[in-house]
Amino acid sequence: MNDCFWLKFFLLGLLACDLLQCQPAEKQAPGPSLPNIVLVMADDQGWGDMGYYGHEVLQTPFFDAMASEALRFDHFYAAAPVCSPTRGSVLTGRHPNRFGCFSWGHTLRPQEITLAEALKQQGYVTGHFGKWHLGSVRPGSPVNPGASGFDQWLSAPNFFDNNPILSRNGIAEQTQGESSMLL
Repeated sequence: MNDCFWLKFFLLGLLACDLLQCQPAEKQAPGPSLPNIVLVMADDQGWGDMGYYGHEVLQTPFFDAMASEALRFDHFYAAAPVCSPTRGSVLTGRHPNRFGCFSWGHTLRPQEITLAEALKQQGYVTGHFGKWHLGSVRPGSPVNPGASGFDQWLSAPNFFDNNPILSRNGIAEQTQGESSMLL
C-alpha cells in the first residue's frame, strides 16, 4: 500500500467533489465557499464518550450539534496506544512506522506532508489549537505547527498545565487558567 494512501484518498475525495459540481463556463455561477473542516482530537477519549453516541452522563451539546450536521469518523482506530504517533497518523495519513514517530518524544519529520499542507493547496486557511506534542512549537523549529502547514496556531507543546506558556504562531504567551479551558 502506498505510504500516502489515506492522504491521497482524502485529496481524491476533495477532487471528486469539485468535479461533480462542474458546469459549462457560460452557466457556471460563482462557486460556493469551501466547506468548513473541524477536526477534533482528544487524548484518552473512548468511542462512546459523547452525547451523540448515547452516553447517559456526559453532556456534549456543542459536539452533538456539530455531529448532527457533519461527516463523522465513526470507524477510526488509533494508530498507537499513545498520543504523539496517533496525532502524527491523523495529520499525515500514515502509520507511525512509516513516519518514524513511535512514542512520546519523537517528532514529526519535516519532510512529511500533512493534512494542513494538503488543505492549503486546495485554498483552505488552517489552524491548530491545543496540544501539539509532535515537536517544538518555538519559532524556527522545522516541525512547529506553522512549518507543518498551519496558518495560525495557539498550541501547547505537550501536557496541559495551570497558567501555561502557550505558543501563538511561535511567540511565547503567558496565560492564566487551566490550559484545556483556554484552548
